[in-house]
Amino acid sequence: MRRRDFLVGLAAAAGAAACGSASPSGSATPTSVASPAGASAALTGASFPHGQLVDWRITRWRADPWALGSYSFLAPGASSSTRRTLARPVGDRLFFAGEATDGDHPATVHGALASGRRAAAEVATTAPAGPVVVVGAGVAGLGAARDLVAAGRPVVVVEARDRIGGRVWSVDVGDAVLDLGGSWLHGLRDNPITGIAESLGIDLVRTDYDDALLFDADGSPLSWSRLDDQYEAVDELLGSSASTSSMADDVAELRRRFSGDGLRYLEYVLASEVEHWYAASADDMSFATTRDGGPSRGGDAIPRTSYRPIVDWLADGLDVRLGEPVEAIRTSDAGVAVATALGEHRAAAAVVTLPLGVLKAGAVEFDPVLPGPKRAAVEGLGMGVMDKVVLRFDEAFWPATTDLFSYASEPPGRYVEWYNAVPWTDRPILVGFNAGRPADEIEAWSDEETLDLALGTLGRIRW
Repeated sequence: MRRRDFLVGLAAAAGAAACGSASPSGSATPTSVASPAGASAALTGASFPHGQLVDWRITRWRADPWALGSYSFLAPGASSSTRRTLARPVGDRLFFAGEATDGDHPATVHGALASGRRAAAEVATTAPAGPVVVVGAGVAGLGAARDLVAAGRPVVVVEARDRIGGRVWSVDVGDAVLDLGGSWLHGLRDNPITGIAESLGIDLVRTDYDDALLFDADGSPLSWSRLDDQYEAVDELLGSSASTSSMADDVAELRRRFSGDGLRYLEYVLASEVEHWYAASADDMSFATTRDGGPSRGGDAIPRTSYRPIVDWLADGLDVRLGEPVEAIRTSDAGVAVATALGEHRAAAAVVTLPLGVLKAGAVEFDPVLPGPKRAAVEGLGMGVMDKVVLRFDEAFWPATTDLFSYASEPPGRYVEWYNAVPWTDRPILVGFNAGRPADEIEAWSDEETLDLALGTLGRIRW
C-alpha cells in the first residue's frame, strides 16, 4: 500500500484533525507553554550541530488548567451518539458547544465553530427571551456569541484566560506568528473558515502530506517502501471493525507480528498516521474513533497569518470579559446564574463551551447537577493530548521546500513528525509533534530535557 493511499482512506473515514488541529491554549499564568522568557537563557543561542537556536516554544496542553488536553476522541464504549448526548441542551436554559459536541468534524477548529453556531440556533429557537452568557471565548464561544448578537440577543462572554481563542493560540516567535494549538484548516472545500480567511485576504498555504522525507532512528534516509507491510497491516487493523470496543488487544496482536526494525517501523506508522490524527495512543482508542465524523474534502492548509486575524474577526464587537474563570453555573425557572471569580452574571440562558478536559475534571459546579446521560457522555469521551515544540534557528539546515520530515524514533512515538514552517512564515522554523502517551510522558520533563530530545533528534538526522 502506498502511503498516500493510506492517508486518503483514513481522511475519508474520519473527520478528526491531524497535528493538533482542533484547539489548545495557555492561561493567565501560561502553564501550558514554555519559552525563553520563563526558562534558562542558556537554552537560547546554544550551539547546535547545524546552526544556532534563536527562539523556541514548548506546549504542555495536559497541564493547562483551562484545557486539560488538546481535543476529544472516542474512547472504548463511546460512539458518535455520545457526542450528540454531550451536545444536547439541558432544558431551555443550558446549551452546550465545543469541538467534542460536533458530530461532523470533531477535534477541528471548524467543528468548534459549527458547534457554537448550532448552539446559538438552539438558543434562538428554544430559550426564553433575554440576555445570554457564553462560557468560554474559544472559537466555539465566539461563534455562538457572534450569531446570538446578530439575532438581537444581549451577550456577555466570560473567559478564564487573559486572551481570546481558547485552544487556538497564536504567538509571536520573533517576527513570525505561529499557532501553538489549532493550526490547520482541514477540508478546505467544506470548511466555513475558508470563506472567512478569503474575505480577510489571508493566504492559505496548502500542506502536501506526501511531500515528506523519512528517516530511520539513526538518522539515515529511509525509503517509504520499507514500510509497505506496516501500512498494509495498520490499514487492515483499522478496517477490521467499526465497533466501540477497544483497539488495545488487536494492536498488541499486531505488534507480535513484527520484530526488530519491522516493529519499530510499525510503531512509527501507528504514531504518525493514527495517534497524531486523534491525539491519543492506539491502545486507548476504540475502533469507532477512525470512523468518527464526516469526510474532509479539499485538502488542508495553514493560514500564513496564523489563526490570529480569524479569531480577532470572530470576536469583533463582542463583550468579552477576560480573566474571569467560571466557578459555578446555576439554573432555575428564573434563569441562569454564572458565578465567576469576579462576580455573577445573570441571564435567560447560557452556552457552555468548556473543553471536554475541564468538564471531565469537574472544575465547574453545575447546580442542579447535569443529567446522568450528560455526565456519562463527559466520562465516556476521551481527551487526547497533542504537544508541539517550535524551534527557530539562525538559518534553515533542512530542505526548505519540503513540507514534512518523518522519523522512525527509538523509543517509539517521540518527535516522529516535524513540519517545515518556512512555507508559512518565510522564517527558519521547524515544528515538532508528540501525541498520546509519549506526549503525556514528555510533559513531565523539564524544558532542558525536552529541548535536548528535540535538538538531539534533529542533530541525528542526515539532512
